Amino acid sequence: MQEQTNTIQKWLNDLQHSVQAQNLEQHMALVSKRVQVYGLPRKDLVDYQQWQQRRRNEFQTQSLIGLQHGPVRVKTLGLLRIAFNIDQTLITKEGLVYIINKDIMLEKEADGVWRVIEETIHYWNQKQYQIAAGEHE
Repeated sequence: MQEQTNTIQKWLNDLQHSVQAQNLEQHMALVSKRVQVYGLPRKDLVDYQQWQQRRRNEFQTQSLIGLQHGPVRVKTLGLLRIAFNIDQTLITKEGLVYIINKDIMLEKEADGVWRVIEETIHYWNQKQYQIAAGEHE
């Protein structure tokens, strides 16, 4: 179980670093080409292309400046798949903070890399914070 927990933490850290670095290639390397995201408002399903387009826009406009994760609640552990629940916090340069509760499923793909294959968003909260000048630069 410790190995799977380390896998989850490494994937979350890599995801967080890709957002901080605004590195689209590094970010999308963590996402399966077969990914499916459920539970977004006004969208039945988000696939790889839509995820990539959204992140490209967020990185180009530097609107997404941070990503944080709460405690991991493991749901299922397997040799090739790991499922867990987490609260993910997205921080925007405008001071909007989205706290999203979601299930994430990682899959070890044929190349040996763990990637997100599925996300299900259960609920989210939005908060507005005042960001000090220069804090997001």
